[in-house]
Amino acid sequence: MSIRFEGVEKAYPVYAKPQDRLLEWLTRRQRHRVHVALTGIDFSVAAGETFGLIGENGAGKSTLLKIAAGTIRPTRGNVERDGRVAALLELGAGFHPEESGYDNIRFMAALHGLEGAAMEDFHQRATEFSELSAETLARPVKTYSSGMFMRLAFAAATAIDPDVLIVDEALSVGDLHFQKKSLNRILALRERGATVLFCSHNLYQVRSLCQRAAWVHGGKIVAIGKTEDVVTAYEAHERRRYAHLRADGKDEGVQPDQIPAAGQTASGAPLVKILGLTLETAEGINPAQIDSFQDLTVAIELESYGDAPFHVLFAIVRPDRDNVFGTSTQFRSEGRPIQGAGTHRIRMRFPRLALLSGEYLWSAYVLDDTGIQVLDMAELIQPFTVLNQHHREFGVAWLEHEWVLVE
Repeated sequence: MSIRFEGVEKAYPVYAKPQDRLLEWLTRRQRHRVHVALTGIDFSVAAGETFGLIGENGAGKSTLLKIAAGTIRPTRGNVERDGRVAALLELGAGFHPEESGYDNIRFMAALHGLEGAAMEDFHQRATEFSELSAETLARPVKTYSSGMFMRLAFAAATAIDPDVLIVDEALSVGDLHFQKKSLNRILALRERGATVLFCSHNLYQVRSLCQRAAWVHGGKIVAIGKTEDVVTAYEAHERRRYAHLRADGKDEGVQPDQIPAAGQTASGAPLVKILGLTLETAEGINPAQIDSFQDLTVAIELESYGDAPFHVLFAIVRPDRDNVFGTSTQFRSEGRPIQGAGTHRIRMRFPRLALLSGEYLWSAYVLDDTGIQVLDMAELIQPFTVLNQHHREFGVAWLEHEWVLVE
């Protein structure tokens, strides 16, 4: 139930023109260049471990996952897999577009070597988990939306209780109800000891789900280890890259007063919606400027449209998107989620806010009861300036300290 990569490399021939492939075969003279998608991949994922892959688009993550799943072969090196492997790669991969959802489920069962009662059990579990109607499952899958594809693919991939589950950005597709259901399914598989190889651009999910992670850049693994260490290194790289883009005038900027649309349920209604965020000081509401060591209260108003429990996360952010401080209701000693339909107003007080001079913003997130799935967010809002008028220290935050002079 583990995966091991030993000296894996994947290279592709790239031809300038389609006919060059034929000319190369006829003349036996090379008419292509070689693109190396992956090189020097050496690591292993232990049985029962949830391992994250992060990196920019085009870094080689999807190629690595395809090799792990066995859908493509490495140019060099070996991959060892133990146990039954299920993979969620490109949307709809492995499905025949002209066949129905029912038939594609049966194809998947046959590929796993199931027959008879085992195939029928697989078929029932997959159709029930997908929540697709009988009419939908009877249609060719080429008529499916991306969300329907996601439901069918995830249901078929996990109906076998795989020993190894490979997930490539699957949780970013579909409605929030099914994203939540899929996430719970992954957590249940992990609890039963399945090995999970998880690739996502959602760094919060990677932090929450994975014990270890690898950062893939330019076809190579540039960092591997504990998730927090690897994600922190990647975030630092992204900040430097963002600063470079801003310096070159390529960044379109962020409108701090714009709140993205809320996540929605299958019916189109948001589960929990952020209505607004306000800052409160002794001088008034939403001040543009506050002093260092001034008492500050941040309040967020939410509307919950059901009884599903949820958590709230606050973060103080700098304009370069660097997180200064963040906390969640999940981190409280009791750790109980918030629950109940209707309006909720949550306040958090910062006595003597120890920020030094600088410009800051707020980001707020509504999370599900696991603290992993994002239900709604409001990022880079309510900008405010802090002035350190009575101290000469500099930096981001004031730290308790004392001088000890040795003569």
